[in-house]
Amino acid sequence: MAMQHTPSGNAILLGKIALITGASSGIGLQIARQFVDHGSFVYLADIDFPKAQEKAQEIGANAVAVHMDICDSTQVRATLDEIMRQKGAIDILVNNAGVLAQGPFDLLSEREWDKLIAVNLTGAFNCIQAVAPIMIKQNHGNMINIASVSAFKGGGSMGNVWYGATKAAIVAMTKGLSRELGPQGIRINAIAPSLVETNMIKDALTPRIKKQILMQFPLGRFATKMDVADLAVFLASGLSSFITGQIIAVDGGYLNV
Repeated sequence: MAMQHTPSGNAILLGKIALITGASSGIGLQIARQFVDHGSFVYLADIDFPKAQEKAQEIGANAVAVHMDICDSTQVRATLDEIMRQKGAIDILVNNAGVLAQGPFDLLSEREWDKLIAVNLTGAFNCIQAVAPIMIKQNHGNMINIASVSAFKGGGSMGNVWYGATKAAIVAMTKGLSRELGPQGIRINAIAPSLVETNMIKDALTPRIKKQILMQFPLGRFATKMDVADLAVFLASGLSSFITGQIIAVDGGYLNV
């Protein structure tokens, strides 16, 4: 039986309509669950529609899956048009979809680089360009970009300099758009997670390498998906109504080492 998510007693997102990209797994899925738990109606947008549909059904009646390739601006606009037809508003956009590339800088192929740019940058560009006119007309809106501590560490500890470069661009985008969109009643912030403990990370790291990496984290552990999702709820809610243009690290002190 699917687990039904119902609003908690602290429904700080009650009545809000949210669109989350890359929401069929990982951080995006956890954010979707938390948003619904706090009263929001959530569209789980993903290129993997069957998986998004499965997860939306697990979450319950306040979640719907939509097939959306963020690299296709026409498809993005068509999806937003359909959401507006159904709900009449889009209050929150979470640009979460992304791809990772790691390894020595000189081994990344041009094809891999093009994919990084297409998903991590052009995808966010397409979604923001499509949703901004809607939010401007509403005179309110909230955008949250998922960046990375790699943006500040030049790639970080796992050799992903080119991934870090795309996330640094997301940081610049967030700061610049906060100036452009603030007068229209629209806030935009970014969350910069460090390594998030997922099954993929657990499988990829030997105990010795994990111990070495964790020495760089003053709090002694990796981030969890819930750490990121809880911050997303805060930034999406009225509790952060005077916060915009900020890049908030969820990193256990990693950037301070």
